[in-house]
Amino acid sequence: MTDEPRLRLAEGQRLLDEGSLDQAVTILAPLTGHPELAGDAWLLVGMARYRLDDEEGALVAWQQAAAANGPSGWLGWRSAAEQHVRNGDLEEAIGAYREADRRAPAQERGAIANRIAWLLKETGHDFAARRQFNRARGAYATYAAYVTWALVAANVIVFLADGLLSQFTTFDLMSFGGPLVEAGAVFGPAVAAGEWWRLITSAFLHLGLLHLAFNMYALWLFGPIMEQLYGHVEFAVIYVLCALGGSVLTILLQPESAAAGASGAIFGLFGLAFVVSRRRHLILGPQARAIISQVGTLLVLNLFITFIAADRISWTGHLGGLLVGAVLGLMLAPRHAPTMGGMWRGADGAPLAGGAGGALRAAAYAAVAASLAAGTFIAVAQIG
Repeated sequence: MTDEPRLRLAEGQRLLDEGSLDQAVTILAPLTGHPELAGDAWLLVGMARYRLDDEEGALVAWQQAAAANGPSGWLGWRSAAEQHVRNGDLEEAIGAYREADRRAPAQERGAIANRIAWLLKETGHDFAARRQFNRARGAYATYAAYVTWALVAANVIVFLADGLLSQFTTFDLMSFGGPLVEAGAVFGPAVAAGEWWRLITSAFLHLGLLHLAFNMYALWLFGPIMEQLYGHVEFAVIYVLCALGGSVLTILLQPESAAAGASGAIFGLFGLAFVVSRRRHLILGPQARAIISQVGTLLVLNLFITFIAADRISWTGHLGGLLVGAVLGLMLAPRHAPTMGGMWRGADGAPLAGGAGGALRAAAYAAVAASLAAGTFIAVAQIG
């Protein structure tokens, strides 16, 4: 396809933006039969017709955009649904919104489900409305947090295995250290001697049942939300980097102290949640919003406990994980949650607030990993 049709579409968009509505319709009309751009052209024609107070013509144009079934087809269905609502045709609006829901990107479906729910409630379909409200909450409230569940299971299994290997001879609620703790806790001299695995294995070892219970409760509470916001793969990378952050700061500042526990990674999730909730203006469901809103208080309380009991708690592990999580929150917005900025859209439905692409996100994670590697080599050189 030559550039001319796309240039014509862009010119139509420009005329629409400056308010030259009749001219916009004139220049866009030939594109409504184009095999690739018909949907976009009809969508813009509908917007022009609507602003010209031709609501019937706008509805027809949006229905044509929907029928074109291209990338903007869902926007045609959504715009048609909105016009049906203005016309008072609520059943027609429900049907159009359902078609939009089937075609819309995942991040748009929660908002569409919420609109369907209100229309169902308005038309007396209470049971169906409740189902739609449940779908709308927390992006359908059905997100499977596989990585979080796997992490919790791994920590519990490792704890039980350590107990079995030691026959629980040193086990109690507050303190415990079996052969796995001996072999896997982070300890500066051991890392310097070549036992690099301790930097990550320490995050799966715990020094007592209460230690394990508190950490797993926090992971179970915050893990699924952050996993949903960032996706399975990125959440796993974030968790590992935060765990490494705690270990690296420990061998840098307290190389002679052994430490173990998932606390560094969990403090990293706290730092990530705190920064993201205040910097990114996320649009969350009620449950996620209620949990995220507590992170500031929990963070202050846990830091207070950490430094009060610094002789028994690895403050370096907590602080190292927290710093990594906060840095990642500053660098990268969640990919799977709408934001206030992302709600501003152009006439073609494209978000005006762009996000970091895959390559840039990978580079950000690589930069943090490289910083941790550099910190490790500095710590090992100091110990040696």
